[in-house]
Amino acid sequence: MFFRFIKPSVYAAPVLVLLNLLFFSLLPVAAQTNEIEKKVIVNSIELSGNKKTLDYVVFRELQFAANDTVSLSKFGIMVYQSRLNLLNTSLFNFVTIDTVIKISAESIPRVNVKIELLERWYIWPVPIIKITDRNFNAWWQTRDFTRINYGVDVKWYNFTGRMDELDAVIQFGKNHQFSVAYLNPYIDKNKHLGLGFEAGYKKNRETGYLTREDKLLFAFVPDGLSAEKYFVAKTSYRNSIFTSHNFDIGYRNLSFSDSLLALNSDYSYPDVNQPSFLFVYYRLKIDHRDIKYYPLKGWYIDLELNKSGLGLAFEKPVNVAWAKTTTRLYSQLAARWYTGISFIGKVSAGAWQPYFLMQGLGYNRDYVRGYQYYVIDGKHFGVVRSNVKFALVPERTREIGFIPTPKFGRIHYALYITAFADAGYVWQPQWIGLNNNVLPQTWLAGAGLGLDLVTYYDKVVRIEYAINRSGESGIFIHFIAGI
Repeated sequence: MFFRFIKPSVYAAPVLVLLNLLFFSLLPVAAQTNEIEKKVIVNSIELSGNKKTLDYVVFRELQFAANDTVSLSKFGIMVYQSRLNLLNTSLFNFVTIDTVIKISAESIPRVNVKIELLERWYIWPVPIIKITDRNFNAWWQTRDFTRINYGVDVKWYNFTGRMDELDAVIQFGKNHQFSVAYLNPYIDKNKHLGLGFEAGYKKNRETGYLTREDKLLFAFVPDGLSAEKYFVAKTSYRNSIFTSHNFDIGYRNLSFSDSLLALNSDYSYPDVNQPSFLFVYYRLKIDHRDIKYYPLKGWYIDLELNKSGLGLAFEKPVNVAWAKTTTRLYSQLAARWYTGISFIGKVSAGAWQPYFLMQGLGYNRDYVRGYQYYVIDGKHFGVVRSNVKFALVPERTREIGFIPTPKFGRIHYALYITAFADAGYVWQPQWIGLNNNVLPQTWLAGAGLGLDLVTYYDKVVRIEYAINRSGESGIFIHFIAGI
């Protein structure tokens, strides 16, 4: 088994996932009632505004279909949820659903449904101005403009009208990247199965090579420190509106320069400067959030499994496995008041991990607020986040008169003030005591206040003041929801 080396105590995260799945799976059952209710028949569903998006993509997100007989009391909830489902596809800026009930001599009334859609702009040739640091806040400490990559990232959403995505990257600067990716979420008749791929080449002339005093150190060599070629075959299975599975299998071929390995002898395996290996990745996601990019109500849980090195001869000695789970719960306390809490946990197998495959706290969304400047290495970690927010400006819609196209001229926005508190812990670091790293195996805590701007095209800007357990404070900027 991949995880046979894990001590019993680290099974806490997978057990928590199973308990959460059991608990949340009972929620719909508890809401059931035996009361006999009036019914309606969905007579017709009329779509307008989906000039690019194919009809079946819209129908796939609805909680009802033509000729369905549904409970009258539940039909309003189904319409509300269907609107949220369509907005969460990120295909539309605005969705309006109108219903008209036709009273006739029939015992069961019929209802006509009209859905008006305002599609987004789907082609984005985005200029790349990308920092080499882990996040914007780490870069802002130095404001070193030489550490910026440039190029173009062409993102073509809804490429053929099937909610498929095409992404091509050409990047130069400190680090080079050339890649292409494509994903079609529905290739079968029942609209459950999806396929895609990603392939690319990276050359890093600047890279983080070591954690010292809990901060990532960078080195730059004009001829390059590392390079990578990779290919990933992607599959997805969405058996319901709220549940999806992703399974990837890929190949990575890396090469590390002698100068990089001289800076950190644990960066790769001993005497291995060109590791090549297969990897598999699986993710289960159950998502009942109202708006995915900035949720206010609902819940979310996922489980991720990853194995690098499948035991083939050319892969030796690559052997890294980990499991990770994220649980988030959102609720409304009162008018304009909301709260959220989340747990993120990761456990790894007992095999030794090289530095290039080690990833504890400080990367992506895995951090305790107040410690954004730090990297905390370790095989296992847990993070709890919580916040309370007030809608200073509830969601509003405005027309920008001088912009002729409604794809950009009609906007929505909201502004929230937040108070938050986080806690976390990292354990089983492989280099404890080395390089004066003191944060592993230390309780981390941070709290503060923030202001969140939310607007169309899934844009979020968070400005937060945070103070950590050590008394360090700062102002941090992020471009994704806090929980």
